[in-house]
Amino acid sequence: MNTMTDSLAVMRINAQCHPLARYLNKLSGIRYSALYEQIGLYELNPLYGKVRHATDEELANTEVWERLP
Repeated sequence: MNTMTDSLAVMRINAQCHPLARYLNKLSGIRYSALYEQIGLYELNPLYGKVRHATDEELANTEVWERLP
């Protein structure tokens, strides 16, 4: 495992290589676009409201999140 931190430019390039995912928060009914930020972390952008951040583990909770096609 590499202990060095990637530069901001490398993180942006890596984020562009990940396809855009969409998730539904089952508790609130809000749909989010999930933009990959870095390993294990996504920026969740709703149609309206504030941006959220979630880890892979949080998005894997099927009681709260549903990945949309």
